[in-house]
Amino acid sequence: MITLLLLTLFGDHMVLQRGQANPIWGWDRPQQAITLTVEGAARAPAAVHTTAGADGYWRLNCPELPAGGPYRLHIQGSTERVLEDVLVGDVWLASGQSNMEFSLQQARGAEAEIASANCPMIRVAKIPRATAQTPQDKVETSWLVCTPANAPTFTAVGYYFAREIQRDTRVPIGIIDSTWGGTRVEAWTSREALEPVMPTAGEELSQLATSEADLARLRAAYAASIAAWERKVFPIDTGIAPVAAAWRQASFDDHAWRTMPAPGSMQSHGFKANGAVWFRRTLDLPASWAGHDLTLNLGAIDDFDDTFFNGEPAGRTREDTPESYRVPRHYTVPGRLVHAGANVVAVRVFDHYGDGGLMGPAGSMFAESSAVLGSRLALTGDWRWEVEREIPLVSGVVFATQPQPPPGLAMPNSPTALYNAMIAPLVPYGLKGFIWYQGEANVAAHASYRDRFTAMIRDWRTRWGQGTLPFYFVQLASFTESPGWPYLREAQTQTLSEPATGMAVTMDIGEEHDIHPKNKHDVGSRLALLARAGAYGEKDVVATGPTVAGVEIAGGSARVHFQSARGLRTHDGTAAVLGFALAGADGVYHPAVARIDGETVVMTSPAVTAPRTVRYAWADYLAVNLENAAGLPAAPFRTDGL
Repeated sequence: MITLLLLTLFGDHMVLQRGQANPIWGWDRPQQAITLTVEGAARAPAAVHTTAGADGYWRLNCPELPAGGPYRLHIQGSTERVLEDVLVGDVWLASGQSNMEFSLQQARGAEAEIASANCPMIRVAKIPRATAQTPQDKVETSWLVCTPANAPTFTAVGYYFAREIQRDTRVPIGIIDSTWGGTRVEAWTSREALEPVMPTAGEELSQLATSEADLARLRAAYAASIAAWERKVFPIDTGIAPVAAAWRQASFDDHAWRTMPAPGSMQSHGFKANGAVWFRRTLDLPASWAGHDLTLNLGAIDDFDDTFFNGEPAGRTREDTPESYRVPRHYTVPGRLVHAGANVVAVRVFDHYGDGGLMGPAGSMFAESSAVLGSRLALTGDWRWEVEREIPLVSGVVFATQPQPPPGLAMPNSPTALYNAMIAPLVPYGLKGFIWYQGEANVAAHASYRDRFTAMIRDWRTRWGQGTLPFYFVQLASFTESPGWPYLREAQTQTLSEPATGMAVTMDIGEEHDIHPKNKHDVGSRLALLARAGAYGEKDVVATGPTVAGVEIAGGSARVHFQSARGLRTHDGTAAVLGFALAGADGVYHPAVARIDGETVVMTSPAVTAPRTVRYAWADYLAVNLENAAGLPAAPFRTDGL
């Protein structure tokens, strides 16, 4: 029986966009009368009426309501729906790949932030991962109020952005989180917008359609190619070495081992390699816990682990676990192994790429007894550690050789696939603007990124039909992977020619061997500054760091002039400015000796007597320290590309 249905984005706790009438839509019986009434306003607006079409689809506009709430919306059709606790404020769509998807519980400082996340004026709706070959009109989601219980799974960048905007505007903030890690910009763009800037889009979509009947064979062949590639580029865990055979035992004497605080990466505490590393910790358990099952909550462990309790296996997460580096570990220890007094947890971590270790966050690291409800013992703090097997650190450059899936298996990265399933159903929900963090997956094709990214921005604005909605995005942070990274950053910078756009520079907060920097606070805050200066029109907000305005070459030196350079300084207080390079007529770049002079930087290089061009922060990963008085970093640039 057909009854009244709403797009699930319209539900309890939702946020509607202030300053406008907001479209609300759904489905019911053909020709069914639909009525919307609103409770909670000082002056109740008149009821709104419409009629479902022959296909059952209906749409109406909720009258403009004052910011705040809560309001109650009654929608009457063949049945009635009542939407409770509806707020009116500003709604932002947060999208992109894994660094926008990255949850608050994984970010630096998560424990304290989550504990204080009683922010009922902030609500988040998470759009589930989905793909489609044609635009869809439905999506399953719900709005969550920001509480310590809900906040851990929020997009960290979106949360920090919302927190800053809400504190500044004092109105409710809604974040629609539509993200998928490892995805390309063309997957987020409609076919109509993409085909003019991607000549192969139509061919790829045709291949995708014809490959559906052959998915089993394609999947098996691709799995085999990925397995072969991983065996070639990543170190293989050959099992526990004889030297470490006794390290799992409670009786083993580990007092000669070093200590390391958890959570945190091994590489940030002096281990400049990959390989197998053991962590041990003694737990002093009360008598009331003895003989009862115990749960070890260890947070995320990067990449794989074998965990032991009093010498016996407690749990393991191996190579076949998708995204194992971010999976929280929850291992149950049988009561027969749990006794009063000293108990030993031993965790063997195998880290096959980048940073690794007991990564937390802190709030997810604790032991919990089934004997006493709510009884917990923190597992943060110092653990003893020792290296079983050391392997040279694997660089991100290996991903340039990763086999690409055939179109039939590449749905998350197929042209239009994510637009169709994760963006199209949201149109035209009332928005204030967009925030975006993506680009890593497009580095190999950086030459086409500006056109495709620009096409996506224009496409979304056109689809929403709310004018030139603000669009703020994050430039890729430092990360050691490939020479293509600075060129992708350059393409992002070039996109600023589009109106009402802004770019948050993050060269200063990247992590050399981790594509997912844990400092998401500064990312969200910098996006918020862009919004405050642009979307909200605050005149006294400094929203960008120094950007190149011009270069003077005189003799053997170069002088770079900057915009937004008031209070130009180095963030570490040193006189030397890092990250500049000079080239002469031969085009070969050499590190420059640079110093600040007012709002300019003057530099020379003993290897370049007659400089022609300048580059700044032009590498995938490079230590930089130039910023303005607002603490915002200088943007990368090169003059040879101008």
